Amino acid sequence: MSSKPRAPHIELQLHAYPALQCDGVAAPLKLRHGLALIAHLAEAGRKVSRLQLAALLWPQADEALGRGRLRRLRHETNSSLGCELVQADADMFWLAASQVDVHAVRDSARALLDALPDTWAGDDIERVLAPTAHLLLDGFSIDSDAFAAWLDAHRADHQRLLARALQRVAEHLAAGVDPQRAIDAAQRLIALDACSEGGYAALITAHGQLGETAAMEAAYFRCAEVLRVELGVRPSARVEAAYAGARPEAEPAAAATASPPRLPRIRFAQTPEGAVAYSLQGEGPQTVVMVPGLLSHLEVLFDEPRISRHLGSLAEHYRVVVIDRRGTGLSERVGVQPTAVAAREDITAVLDHLGLDKAWIFGASVGGTIAVEFSATLPERVQGLLLFGASARGAWASDFPWAMKPEAMTQWLALLRDGWGEATSVAAFAPSVANDTEVHAWWARMLRTAASQNGIEQILREFHAMDVRQHLAAVRAPTLVMQRQGDRIVREGAGRFLAAGIPGSQLLLMPGDDHWWWHGDAEAVMHATLQFIDRHSGASASSPA
Repeated sequence: MSSKPRAPHIELQLHAYPALQCDGVAAPLKLRHGLALIAHLAEAGRKVSRLQLAALLWPQADEALGRGRLRRLRHETNSSLGCELVQADADMFWLAASQVDVHAVRDSARALLDALPDTWAGDDIERVLAPTAHLLLDGFSIDSDAFAAWLDAHRADHQRLLARALQRVAEHLAAGVDPQRAIDAAQRLIALDACSEGGYAALITAHGQLGETAAMEAAYFRCAEVLRVELGVRPSARVEAAYAGARPEAEPAAAATASPPRLPRIRFAQTPEGAVAYSLQGEGPQTVVMVPGLLSHLEVLFDEPRISRHLGSLAEHYRVVVIDRRGTGLSERVGVQPTAVAAREDITAVLDHLGLDKAWIFGASVGGTIAVEFSATLPERVQGLLLFGASARGAWASDFPWAMKPEAMTQWLALLRDGWGEATSVAAFAPSVANDTEVHAWWARMLRTAASQNGIEQILREFHAMDVRQHLAAVRAPTLVMQRQGDRIVREGAGRFLAAGIPGSQLLLMPGDDHWWWHGDAEAVMHATLQFIDRHSGASASSPA
């Protein structure tokens, strides 16, 4: 009997123009569409449908023509390489096992983000500090707008992941561990994102550690100028704290006073469509999962001192988890449809990652709509619901007059596009701080970092399409509906409708007009949350696996 031929060892180099090696020997491939096919399959890391690939590579071709071209391209690519790298069945394409250089960089970045610094591997640090680490298919293109759009989005996601790892490395090294290498990491981070305040804070701290006063001052004023010119904002509390602590004349007490809010540990739960980022703080038998509103970015979220303070207080009683839904913040953004179903999968992935059977779900605004859908479809995973400023429907209807009309949504989208990067709509979200420059600067950072300009439009449209009214009667978990009576974003009538539709729910109308729970009388929100959880806990406590 003849034995099956040994599968070759394939290495893919995707930092620059795609290159392949087979058993350590260069395997040139002149077919640009073949290289694009290999690169896309390598980045997908799973089977991809023939229809999707044909539309990506030849967007102008009809389905039959595209599938025919794809079939020929696979044959020509494998023949040129002399091995069956691109494999297929009747419906799907995928790659044979291969080693991909950019995947190694991402694996190292995730390891640095998910582990404690004392356990970091030196090789992981070296990979993220490499001069080419940020590159993805640099200098490569084909004649396809669809492929170009995919590559732009994927490249941005790759660089966001690397930037987060560089920031964590820079902050750790700058804290007296290795200031010189911290400078290298911070400079690489700033090269990726000229407005990275985390990068500037680490750079300022590292120069201060080395006694390089002139360089420290230059870094601070460069940061201030970039933020002023590009974004029209002042440096954040994080940068100001780094500057205050690094100046030679700074007193210890002054540096401590300037310290920014502490960022909880951020972890990542995996789904087949990408990672879900979440923060974790506190201990206890009860777990509260916070599902934020329209968008979020965990690192920016905890820069807001009120959020950091109130969630820190909540974490003195329970384990507190905050999620960045896929499509926003630190979670996967490429190829994600930010629907209520996708968000339900995000919550499930986080609960599974934590080994929890069930948890309390705190949903604010859009997060409340998602929490209702989650509770109605997966009741066994919900101890109770805490809904704040939430609505059962995103769009106006004749039988639901409390939501935004289509023309108002169009106007808001135009406002976001025209003023992208600015603190849009603070007066509507939080009238009590409408003139607070620090709040404006924070909200501008949130909008810029939580989603792209196209991404926020998609998120808004998906919310506008949400309607969970049919799910209300199926909610069986203890539910507290908190609604501020003057809320301009989600009106009182929407809160009353929500409470009336959920069997046995408690409606708590609160004075004030801030849609953001952490402004106005936020202490009352936290107090009501604590009381409700304690009243309904008992035997239903979450059980870590």
